[in-house]
Amino acid sequence: MNLAPIVLFIYNRADILDRTLNTLSRNVLAKESILYIYADGAKENATEKDREKIQQARAVAKSKQWCKEVHIIEREKNLGLSNSIIAGVTEVINKHGKVIVLEDDLELSPYFLKYMNDALNMYEKEPKVWSIGACNFFSTYSHTPETFFIPIPDCWGWATWADRWQYFEPDSKKLLQQLKDRKLEEDFNLYGTYDFIGMLQAQAEGKISSWAIRWQAQAYLHNALTLYPKYSLTNHLASNEATHAANFSLTQYIIFPNNEIKLKKEKIVFLESIKKDLIKAYKKIYGSSYYQRNLEQSMKAKIKYLLKKITPPVVVDAYKALRAYQSQLKEKYKQNTIFWEGNFTSWQEAQQKTDGYDAPQILAKVREATMKVKNGEAVYERDSVIFDKIQYNWPLLACLLKVAVENNNELKIIDFGGSLGSSYFQNIHFLKSIKKVQWTVVEQEHFVKCGREEISHNGLDFAYTIEEALKQNKANLLLLSGVIQCLDKPYEWIDKFLSYNFDYIIIDRTAFIEDSDDRLTIQYVPEWIYKASYPAWFLNEVKLLNIFLQKYQLLSEFDSFADGITYLEDNKKCYRKGFFLKLKTT
Repeated sequence: MNLAPIVLFIYNRADILDRTLNTLSRNVLAKESILYIYADGAKENATEKDREKIQQARAVAKSKQWCKEVHIIEREKNLGLSNSIIAGVTEVINKHGKVIVLEDDLELSPYFLKYMNDALNMYEKEPKVWSIGACNFFSTYSHTPETFFIPIPDCWGWATWADRWQYFEPDSKKLLQQLKDRKLEEDFNLYGTYDFIGMLQAQAEGKISSWAIRWQAQAYLHNALTLYPKYSLTNHLASNEATHAANFSLTQYIIFPNNEIKLKKEKIVFLESIKKDLIKAYKKIYGSSYYQRNLEQSMKAKIKYLLKKITPPVVVDAYKALRAYQSQLKEKYKQNTIFWEGNFTSWQEAQQKTDGYDAPQILAKVREATMKVKNGEAVYERDSVIFDKIQYNWPLLACLLKVAVENNNELKIIDFGGSLGSSYFQNIHFLKSIKKVQWTVVEQEHFVKCGREEISHNGLDFAYTIEEALKQNKANLLLLSGVIQCLDKPYEWIDKFLSYNFDYIIIDRTAFIEDSDDRLTIQYVPEWIYKASYPAWFLNEVKLLNIFLQKYQLLSEFDSFADGITYLEDNKKCYRKGFFLKLKTT
């Protein structure tokens, strides 16, 4: 195998560098690889302690034969990380034609080099593939292929070829203008999930120095993609001295593979399922509380600086400008991301400020997506978003199968608030061996009308009330999936549910707030799903469960991981959970 050279950029972090180099040396192909280590020089205002730390890092680099060949380039002057990477990558890639790039704050899987070299060889002749990434914190679901493509190049362990790197554009102003001219700002910002445009603007204004944002912009302008593995092969190690990611660790999201990744050539496309996963992960890690918290911290730091350096009247103006900028960012975030805000005292108060659950655009979008599933044009729909692979809800499916086993291989379900049969279509493939499935959805009037006219089939039907549903379906199971938090008086509704004495109740995807009383918010849905807003509860788990336990025994509880963690405006943690309950016999 024609192995790519490895380029490692270091500065003054001896301890963390030692960990990076040791994990690199544990790679099998390290003994056959060439390693270039670029050691940046001291800054002009560096103290004696700073210079000592630089020498300590260089000593670590020289302490072992980390690879077959090790070449250490010690710069006398400080280039800064961005310029150092641009210069070093260009120098090595022009000599070897390809390169694997590392920084000194990465932990590597033992299979990192094998994957990188295999991928470089496999996609060398594919011009649409601009780089190979290794750090995946956003898609490790069952539907994720072993390797896949996204339009965002990696910066935490990556590789590329000379004929792609030649397109690197240092002029950020030019890149910014091209993105705007081609109206790619929304795509570039991952559909409103992260402010990459803001980063590029800051680069253009000289406020930051980032090679990665310029490489990413050029990739977008060329419709280029980066290959990633299902399981990450690098982990970013937190350090308070990191240039652009101080104290930011991905450890809780990273899963290293147990074996080397067996590559097979994938179709070079950005899959819709991967897009959804990517957006979800960015919301989870960089969204809501993280977004708000870092925005506040950044603003406070800027104000503190201004208080020291600028006269008071200007500080006031700057503070107002920063507040206005914060408001603009928050509004943009709300327009493009599912977002909750407020702490309302009544359902009526919240409802007056929303479109409501009966907004016509909701049914229109759900109908369109459900019809595609029914007609075989899509395999799965949830909340009107279609997927190219079913995201199975395994805990729910296990509960359904248990009920069937205990009831003569029959399922008779009332799905309260079940949309146009989303859970039915999600699970019916695994329920075909059951002798009889009767699935009645109880919904709003316009949903029921649509469901009866266009969706009903093979045991799926619709009803306006539970009473009407029970007349056509002697159901022994009540399914409450993602609906309790959408009811105006949830506890009154729970009392009503209990009055029917269903043998089983499954509560799924229900929103709870951690260590707090119930909170009533407004949920905003972005336009890319369907533009709408409506009241939404985050409930106290213990309070809700105890009401059910008066009459039911808890068979099982489970987390709704697919829905992720939510943080409200005051950083209060919220989550989704499910319960499987059986009516007490005594």
